[in-house]
Amino acid sequence: MKYNVLLLGLGRIGSTLEKDPLRYHPCTHAGVLLNSSLSKNFVLKGIYDEKIEKINDFLSDWNFKNKKLSTTLNEIQNEKFDLCVIASTSVSHFKNAEFALNIGIKHILLEKPICTNEKDLKKLKSLVKKFQAKIWVNHERRYHPLYQYIKNELQSGSFGSLKTIRASVLTSGLSPGIAFHELGGGPLLHDGTHAIDYLDFLLGSPKKIHFVNMYKPKTQETESRAIALMEYENRVFVFLEAGGERNYFQFEMDIQTSTHRIILSNDGHKIYKTKESTLYKGFKSLQEIELPSFPNSNPWLQLYSEIVLHLKGKGGKILGNLVANERIFQTLKAISSKNL
Repeated sequence: MKYNVLLLGLGRIGSTLEKDPLRYHPCTHAGVLLNSSLSKNFVLKGIYDEKIEKINDFLSDWNFKNKKLSTTLNEIQNEKFDLCVIASTSVSHFKNAEFALNIGIKHILLEKPICTNEKDLKKLKSLVKKFQAKIWVNHERRYHPLYQYIKNELQSGSFGSLKTIRASVLTSGLSPGIAFHELGGGPLLHDGTHAIDYLDFLLGSPKKIHFVNMYKPKTQETESRAIALMEYENRVFVFLEAGGERNYFQFEMDIQTSTHRIILSNDGHKIYKTKESTLYKGFKSLQEIELPSFPNSNPWLQLYSEIVLHLKGKGGKILGNLVANERIFQTLKAISSKNL
């Protein structure tokens, strides 16, 4: 059986990033729905974007010129869909989720962040309950086998006791993009949400936020740099930086335990273990060890596989569910409200 899908939002994460030859593929929602081994489970029946040129570009890029596809809101409302994928701008997430729920779609995959304000989040929770729907939010690292492996090893104690994490999602204020303008939120909400998500996946919510500093230039609508020091259960301390005015992009989690150091990064992953030092007699130092191999590590395929199980009525736990993303939103809100 194939499931009918509606895709709302045809920008980078919805479609165009698939053109990047340096990325792993699929790396967009269209890439999964139309070009992957999972496409046998889906039929893309409708697309929509507020910018008509994006619709035309999508039809051309994916060779839909001679295929029937609903592209207007009137046409979409007359179709039946099993899944709605929302890849529009952050500020329109709630509006599009509300639209999808009201036309009877019970399974919704949202891009992060789930909402940009608490009012919309409360409304979304109410609507999901009313329509008995299921929500996923695409914080993709929850679905990456390596990130899952690190979580399991930390929780089992195999990597010693967790002490400190340095979490950074660094972006450029020189060419800031959508995270720095309009109503979509600054780099803390738009990009830092990835770090907060993985911290939530590992540790839940912070017990206390000790320090926050957010710098907002006069020429920008939002912060360009956000720094926070947070404390979690068992005196695990996390230093978070989002934005940072760097002339590069970097996601990195530097996880330090009593016996290991784990670096998870878009620049590459490494694990170090304490061993007898080759430099100082009587001391121990960290030495790099081999990473486990995960041949099927594309998180997009893992995420959509989970959704397929739920569409078939066989689903279990939703990794990126509404409850987790409400916690993530509240952590981001707490950091923003504590600015010194």
